[in-house]
Amino acid sequence: MPALKPAEIGRFLAKPDPAWRAILIYGPDSGLVSERADKLAANCGVDTADPFATIRLDADTAAADRNRLLDDAFTVGMFGGDRLIRVSGQTRRNLADAVKPLLQQKLENAWVLIEAGDLQKGAALRTAFEKSSNGVAIPCYLDEGRALDELIAEELTEKGYAIGGELSAYLRRFLGGDRMASRNELRKLALYAGDEKEITREHINAIVGDASITDLDEVLDSISAGNMAVLGEEVGQLLEQGMAADMLLLNALRYFQTLHELRGKMETARLSASAAVDGARPPVFWKRKDRLARILSKLSTAQLERIMNRLHQAGFEARANPELGAA
Repeated sequence: MPALKPAEIGRFLAKPDPAWRAILIYGPDSGLVSERADKLAANCGVDTADPFATIRLDADTAAADRNRLLDDAFTVGMFGGDRLIRVSGQTRRNLADAVKPLLQQKLENAWVLIEAGDLQKGAALRTAFEKSSNGVAIPCYLDEGRALDELIAEELTEKGYAIGGELSAYLRRFLGGDRMASRNELRKLALYAGDEKEITREHINAIVGDASITDLDEVLDSISAGNMAVLGEEVGQLLEQGMAADMLLLNALRYFQTLHELRGKMETARLSASAAVDGARPPVFWKRKDRLARILSKLSTAQLERIMNRLHQAGFEARANPELGAA
């Protein structure tokens, strides 16, 4: 069916409709993709802690065998009940070819949840879901305007913190690039404000902002350029400054997703690395442009996809096992 409208998404995530058990969650906001996938998995009635009931596949494995998804979806669980097959990560293979046979079937005892990046209109995977009567697509676009106001209300106002309209607009300047990162910033702000129930500009300036992310980008630039000596020390400093391990991994994933997108534009539009960086949106800070262009010239699409798959898996493990910390 066509992609769900924004007003329909919340209801579907809270109470997934068994008429559409094959679900694609996609978009440029990887944090929102993960958040919505987690919410849907929690509400579909499957025990996500049971390894026999919940099957996780990386996209490359699912795409390599056209029958894998279909077989897993129609395998009867050892103890009965519904099963969840969750697919995530990057692949250069055509995942749509593995999904199309699945979408031709009416699923009765399984949910198939696929997480994907930014799929343009007409992309094979997105089109397969939008044209199917058995599947549904859920887009995840970058938060702005009303969506950010709702997020601020959810994390601050509804928890007893007051914030004026002008100050709320100021706060929005630091949010929106990624739902999970934005939510984490708001929770840190509430924790910092503590018993002071009136949020002030001083609170925001002290705890919210993109300084740590900028520092992380600088570290990732150095690592991507081959300077591995900074890895332990610089990443350790970011963790000591309060950046959570799962957020560090999430922002590292976003960094390499940006490189992957720019590398794709280089190949499809036959652009130079410098031209691809110059055309990046949001714009790249001018001091980083030359360095980023050199990195793009050295890393292939395949290398970037391997890095993203490893980061995606590491991020999932960090969220599932918080006790792992920085390990």
